[in-house]
Amino acid sequence: MKTRILLTVGDFNGIGPEIILKTLSNSAVLKKYDLTVVSPVSVLEFYAKRLSKKIFADKFNVIPVGYEKIKIQPGKVSEEAGFIAGVAVIKAIELCMYGDYDAIVTAPISKEALRKGGFNYDGHTEMLSYLVRTKNVCMIMVSDFIKTALATTHPPIKKVPASISRTLLQNRLRICYDSLKYDFKISLPKIGILSMNPHAGDGGMIGTEEINLINPVIKALNKKRSKNVFFGTYAADAYFASGLYKKFDLTFAMYHDQGLIPFKMISGINGINYTAGLSFVRTSPGHGTAFDIAGKNKANEKSLLAAIKWADRIYRNRGS
Repeated sequence: MKTRILLTVGDFNGIGPEIILKTLSNSAVLKKYDLTVVSPVSVLEFYAKRLSKKIFADKFNVIPVGYEKIKIQPGKVSEEAGFIAGVAVIKAIELCMYGDYDAIVTAPISKEALRKGGFNYDGHTEMLSYLVRTKNVCMIMVSDFIKTALATTHPPIKKVPASISRTLLQNRLRICYDSLKYDFKISLPKIGILSMNPHAGDGGMIGTEEINLINPVIKALNKKRSKNVFFGTYAADAYFASGLYKKFDLTFAMYHDQGLIPFKMISGINGINYTAGLSFVRTSPGHGTAFDIAGKNKANEKSLLAAIKWADRIYRNRGS
């Protein structure tokens, strides 16, 4: 039986509609997955005409959201695009929570447009967490080469240290361990944990978070399992430069760029974003709206295809 996957349109002034249409033009993908697009029909029609793509309604489904008289401006940040992006996500969550669909793959959104549209969230992860009423979620970036999770997602860098507590680290690391075991079918997961400070604090000379916070959490979590599952803390530069990340099933970073810069360099366009800890599966491409190339037929759909593949794989892993 095919996995029932919802594709939310994302910001319709970005590349979301284009990569969705390119994906729906792939007959092999349509044969393998049951895909439904959550989007105003007029958005799909606009980009199909602009990109000279034929869309066949008998090969996939569309769930209309919002309204159809829309001002589409490729490459522009708009309140209207943010509103439609938000209501598409809300509709998809409702349908998965009711059990009508198995997974959600979200096309990229603009955080600026989302807020202008009335949704005060820092991104998809925060929005999903709020709407399903749980704080116990974790962003995991996934590819065939590396998996990277984040302690914090999108706070300004100056707020990162204050955002990280013992409770947050314990919850995030437990979610990562459980996800590796049940979502990715890794029987004995090993997780490498990065330091917050350069050189892992250098014995407290350039920061004490490792000594006072991160290392005690690692020790306590390992003690509960009577075996070493969590390892670190590691200085991020040497960890990636030496290839040490290859020895672990997942790398746990303290903040966004510390984890995502090396992840994207290693994974390229095939990396995807997965929200661990939800009752349903949610993935997305590992890139943004790419306003600079929106509507120009230059967008590559490979990351969306990878997000669909991983959504299917994780859903099936959960059921096996």
